[in-house]
Amino acid sequence: MRQLLFVINPIAGGMDKAEAKARIERYCPEKKWNFQLLETTGDGDAARIEKAIAGFSPDTVVACGGDGTVNLAAQALLGRDCRLGILPLGSANGLATEFGISKNIEEALDVLSSGKVVAMDALKVNGEHFCFHLSDIGYNAKLIQSFEREGTRGQLGYARQFLRTMRERPVNDYHIEIEGRRLKQRAVMVTFANARRYGTGAVINPRGHISDGQFEVCIFRPWPRWYIFWLGVLFFAGRLDESRYVKILSVKDVTVRTASPLPLQVDGELLGEQVKVRVEILAEKVEAWAPASYDEKP
Repeated sequence: MRQLLFVINPIAGGMDKAEAKARIERYCPEKKWNFQLLETTGDGDAARIEKAIAGFSPDTVVACGGDGTVNLAAQALLGRDCRLGILPLGSANGLATEFGISKNIEEALDVLSSGKVVAMDALKVNGEHFCFHLSDIGYNAKLIQSFEREGTRGQLGYARQFLRTMRERPVNDYHIEIEGRRLKQRAVMVTFANARRYGTGAVINPRGHISDGQFEVCIFRPWPRWYIFWLGVLFFAGRLDESRYVKILSVKDVTVRTASPLPLQVDGELLGEQVKVRVEILAEKVEAWAPASYDEKP
């Protein structure tokens, strides 16, 4: 009999999770699955998840929330014979978007029974943080930083911070070391991409393959302000690698140094301002449920 542990972030996305819990409690008995619910509190969650896994021995741990909840659950599964499921209930659902998992709860639950399993790569950032989706230093992290400092939510607040960040682009000198090769580049942002898409659906890494044992470093050179519209077109068309302002390199290990501190984000979590970032691929993978239609290769 299937054993599923649902890790629920009660505040993710600013929405009440009562309906989601009710559907889980109805869906699992219909499938004759054993299940447990565990709500995160923001205090000692990793240890509580580890304890629940040890006591319940689930075959799948389902992250019910946004990117932070997914990251927390995925960390616990590294090196375990246990799969990751996702119910996208957050404001940012990057990995769910990558896999094409529906925000409809019933459809997302169906993936746990009729989907396929993908052996997902994992990255380590600065020796202590795990990344399963996307991390970056510079522009996008600056946008997230500004958005959180503003304290406003919604599309209007995001649009205001987007325009402000556009005007104050964090251009910097980057020193990039890849497997003994050194590259100096003036850039707006450097992204470390395990996946292909942001939660908006924009394709930052057209060459991405989430289970190929490597990741991509996407370097964004300063672009003219008039180019932003065309850059957006390339983003959503999945053709960003055609831009003369973007350089994409497939790697297993990279170290980036910046001339001055810049904000760094890992799977949506801000880690403060940094002048050095090392990202490496891990030997361990996480087996994740994806819809049967998901194509791992670009």
